[in-house]
Amino acid sequence: MLSKGSVQLDIQNNQKRTPLLEAVSQGHLGMTHKLIALGANVNAVDGEGNSCLHLAVERKKFNSEDAPLDLLNECCTSLNLKEDEMLSGVVVGRYLASQGADFHHKNNKYNTPLDLIKDPNLRRKLEAFLPPQCLWCRNKAATTKVHPCGHLVICKGCSNVTLQRCLKCGKPVTSRTGDEAPKFEDRCVQTEATCQELGAASQAIGAPKSEDRCVKKSYMSGLGAASQAIGSPVLKERDLLRVAKRLGRDWWQVVIVLEVDTTKLKIDDESNVTVKQGHQILYEWFKNCDPETRTHATLRAALEEAECFAAMECLSLDAK
Repeated sequence: MLSKGSVQLDIQNNQKRTPLLEAVSQGHLGMTHKLIALGANVNAVDGEGNSCLHLAVERKKFNSEDAPLDLLNECCTSLNLKEDEMLSGVVVGRYLASQGADFHHKNNKYNTPLDLIKDPNLRRKLEAFLPPQCLWCRNKAATTKVHPCGHLVICKGCSNVTLQRCLKCGKPVTSRTGDEAPKFEDRCVQTEATCQELGAASQAIGAPKSEDRCVKKSYMSGLGAASQAIGSPVLKERDLLRVAKRLGRDWWQVVIVLEVDTTKLKIDDESNVTVKQGHQILYEWFKNCDPETRTHATLRAALEEAECFAAMECLSLDAK
């Protein structure tokens, strides 16, 4: 039937079990492997909320017919188990996890597959190979990684949550990668239409290349006017403070891009008071720039060129 290519792999029976769940429940590891290879949903659940992992870890031994013995051997070795345990439920669970099964999923009794493993030492060994739990919903494996810290913090279902800081270490988030994680730019603009309008406006006024410093001031002025025309908020002094807090020691990069004259400012390159110095520089630009350029979009463009992405996130076009 599988060779025909027209089987509904995730069809459910009256217990809401898919063919994959039935194969695991009855210990048919070879069929389990084939179904996964053909694209069966490895995280399907039955009427009691049990996934293939719940069913696997509760089974003592699986049938070896057509089983992927090489993969099972690797899983068995990684758990420091003996060869005669290669077909045990825990080793099969480790194999299923390597195929994308979620060990953090809770069934209707609020038990994860890990909760069903009675041996605490074995449970700890298995946990060492699993992706971390989503720190937002606490119910799924984290699949979205935030940068620059690189921590996995939220699951696919929570990937629409906008994070300013990493939920694990608290560091500012500049970008993120993972399942359906929105790109940084997608979170910083109000709508796709707004982004396209601003891009068209900047092209219309002749966006300069980075080396064309001679026309930069007129470009920034034109960008400010264009962004005002499409509704980019006007900057306020409190916005400058928010940006300064995110700049840290990168304030000097903004000095270069905004071409701020620092000769009249009391700037100490070695000072640890980075927020105060960053605010000084931003306020100096704010006072002396063309009023039409005092918009979120203008400063955000400068921060992007200076590669100060954490600070740039403060200035999404929909900020108030």
